[in-house]
Amino acid sequence: MANWQSLMQLNLKKRFFERIAKPEALPLLAFLIPLAIRAIPEILMGPYVVGFDTLAYYVPNTLTWLQNGVSWNFLAIAPFLYVLLMGVTSIGIPIVLSLKVMSPLLLGFLGLTVYFYAHKTLSWSSRKSLLVVLFATLYFVALRVSWDMLRSELALIFLFVSLIFLKKDGNLFRNGILLSLAMLSVVFAHQLVAVIMFAIVLVTAIRLFLDKKTVELSRLVACSIPAVALFLLIIYANYASSSEFSVMTGFLGQESEGFLALFGFASYTDMVVDTLGFLVFCYLPLVPLLVWGARRFKGNLQLKVWISWILLSLLLVIVSPSAFFSVFPYRWTLLLTYPLAFYAAEGFTSLKVTARKAGVGLLLAILSLSFIVLPNNLAFPYFGLYTLYMPSSMLQNTVSLSDSQDTVNALNWVNENMPSDARLLVHDVFYGWASLTLDGSQLIPYGYANPETTAQKLKENGSEHQLYLIWWINGSGWHGQPTVSSTFRQVYESGQIAVFTYNADAYFSASDSEC
Repeated sequence: MANWQSLMQLNLKKRFFERIAKPEALPLLAFLIPLAIRAIPEILMGPYVVGFDTLAYYVPNTLTWLQNGVSWNFLAIAPFLYVLLMGVTSIGIPIVLSLKVMSPLLLGFLGLTVYFYAHKTLSWSSRKSLLVVLFATLYFVALRVSWDMLRSELALIFLFVSLIFLKKDGNLFRNGILLSLAMLSVVFAHQLVAVIMFAIVLVTAIRLFLDKKTVELSRLVACSIPAVALFLLIIYANYASSSEFSVMTGFLGQESEGFLALFGFASYTDMVVDTLGFLVFCYLPLVPLLVWGARRFKGNLQLKVWISWILLSLLLVIVSPSAFFSVFPYRWTLLLTYPLAFYAAEGFTSLKVTARKAGVGLLLAILSLSFIVLPNNLAFPYFGLYTLYMPSSMLQNTVSLSDSQDTVNALNWVNENMPSDARLLVHDVFYGWASLTLDGSQLIPYGYANPETTAQKLKENGSEHQLYLIWWINGSGWHGQPTVSSTFRQVYESGQIAVFTYNADAYFSASDSEC
């Protein structure tokens, strides 16, 4: 009996692996593998969502717009993701749950579109197309994008769809409609990805013009008009609502003077060195594969333009932060991972020595796996080099996993003990957390400013609200603020997270003594 059961199990396993090895099953794997891998940190985080922007911006912005309605600034941020979030939240699904489910789904769909782009547009085999999916979704830079850049991911999904229809033959009218809709979706999802798309479309149009393919050129121009119009409308809305920098958009207004200061650059040279250093940090592990891949895979026009545009954009930012339009350079660097994934896949395929393939695969797997499962205090040392742009672990949002429950405890204490006419000062780190616990009218967000300065200005402007502050205990603070001013008195502590009250008299007494 035992032998019969063992034989049945072996037959079932054999049939299972035979089925998933079939070419028709590989698109499903292209969706399920990235989805499953991205679900791991969400599971390990328990009830807490993964990602900085996820909690710092997506949560409070969605809740605020649902409560107060939208205006010009809503269109200015290319709000496709917010439309989805507002839709599911309005029918009663908790926003944290929506984000925990949406993040793996987005990476799964991105893997699927990358697969079909490689298989249909580049005519790669099913196995090779699946290989590029692994590089484009599970390399640690791609995982960093999936950590909290969900708007970019959504736009990238539609970008690959657009590139597929850009090369697709068949029913010209139907494909033209689908291409136009896909391009509109890219613009509606994220501005920077839309710029990449327009660069590719422009160069493609020039090629068609030079090749005297007037029919194809006319079709491409007609399909692009709605996307261009929407993009111009979003740019107008962005500057009509505010000329200041918005983290949600990724653009810097021309009046913004804090480009260097925001990231703590002491000089322009520091910014240049930092930009180039981060580029090397992101792709140094891939250099051998990229070199080998470039020898065999010359790439197609679309991928070449994608890579060239990002390198040009980095050069523009290095030459002048105000050149063309100002964007934090690390954002361009992260988006480079997707076209390079095709060269890396080609390079990996070209390796003839099995041991060398195993060594390269093991190194990349260690980087990705450690980024996914190791907490901050045990993070792989390599990820500690550029924590301003890349978290040392995926197991965090605006705070580490170990501080998450303490943050909840502190905000629950505030909810129960803070007087109704008092207000809580919240850094961007705690704004999303507080939005889930307290009424928005009780919060005073101060971004990345100094809480003492914010409190002082409120008092000077006649505010009579008692002010509270949530931050780490003194000596443990993040984001360049390890301690809290002595004008704040600690009234509650849970682990590394504390609640303070503001003592205006202490501030003005200190000011008088200095005089």
